[in-house]
Amino acid sequence: MTAGNQTSDPATPRIFLIGFNKCGTTSFHNFFLANGLSSVHWRANTLAMTIHRHLQQDHWPVLDGLDHWTAYTDMICLPGTPWNHSNSFEQPVIEACRYFRELHSSYPNSLFILNSRDPERWVESRLRHDDGRFAQAYLEAIRHEGIDDKSALCERWLNDWDNHHSDVLGYFATIATDQFLFFQLGSTPPSELASFLGRYFSLPSPQFPHHHKSPV
Repeated sequence: MTAGNQTSDPATPRIFLIGFNKCGTTSFHNFFLANGLSSVHWRANTLAMTIHRHLQQDHWPVLDGLDHWTAYTDMICLPGTPWNHSNSFEQPVIEACRYFRELHSSYPNSLFILNSRDPERWVESRLRHDDGRFAQAYLEAIRHEGIDDKSALCERWLNDWDNHHSDVLGYFATIATDQFLFFQLGSTPPSELASFLGRYFSLPSPQFPHHHKSPV
């Protein structure tokens, strides 16, 4: 899903959402669109696949060919999706939000938002996503690592969560601190998001929506 006025001007700051999926990525995407910012969301795996491929090939900048949007959200590739007509069967699971260092290196004047929520509720939301198909596809994709049931999958997700949050917060604690925002869904005031982005962008609709809200 993409929209907004696209730009390829390298001087325009990009906005990278570097939390995991099921952490308000659709809400952020719609917030950007409501404020006239061009935004790309998931793009049927190709966003994450492009970043991953370019890093493997030492091809810079890492978004070459997909660098004409301002905001980037839901940077994940999961084998088997989109359901019934997947473009990702030969791909690994790619959580491209974890490539925040490389994105910062390619686009050093950009803004980074760690979208977060309660991790236990995040796991529950992932388990329910698409009636359980997301979790099952994820499990099949990493079964070769010895993770062979939902309990082990949940443990893996929580470990990934802890490691990623630690890496992001540690990195931005000393590097480009004014280009980073930690946004906790349900507790960070939307005014902080508006203030963070308002230094660079006009925001005619600063209210933050919550789309695809789950009961937990």
